[in-house]
Amino acid sequence: MHEAWTHELETWHEFFLLLGTAGLTLTGLLFVVISLGPRVAADRHATSVRAFVSPNAVYFTAALVASALFLVPGLSARTIGVLLCLGAVASLVYLAYTRAHQRWRHHKLPLLDWIWFVGLPMLGYLLLLCAGVGFLADVSFAMYGVATALVLLVITGIRNAWDLVLWTSQQQHKE
Repeated sequence: MHEAWTHELETWHEFFLLLGTAGLTLTGLLFVVISLGPRVAADRHATSVRAFVSPNAVYFTAALVASALFLVPGLSARTIGVLLCLGAVASLVYLAYTRAHQRWRHHKLPLLDWIWFVGLPMLGYLLLLCAGVGFLADVSFAMYGVATALVLLVITGIRNAWDLVLWTSQQQHKE
């Protein structure tokens, strides 16, 4: 069993290396995006801005941390499953804590924004949770669930960061 697990990790090594690097790089770029409009993000009435910016950093960080887990030598599938489940649940709690759904309704944002800022991240974290359970249950395709979830979170973060760049530049133009 251990040999099969080690072989599977070796076959996915480049994928997780690439995705972890992307998560780290995109997190850094998100800091650059925020620095473009510091007055907009720092405004005391900008809790809505932070509710939509901070989760993007969490999406990228989730990709980085999950990818790093798979690159740690010697971790068993069971350990990774437990850590993925804990991380996915914590991320879902964080997503609820930001109350992006409530802010979406309050500001009457379009349905497309709900899909990208609430729906897809929730789907990504639920997929990560299911993949973690899959590792605990020794389901062979659990690795594909992790890959799908992490790619979904990175793509969602990229799209949302771009949306925030456009919104921030519009806010600065209004000032």
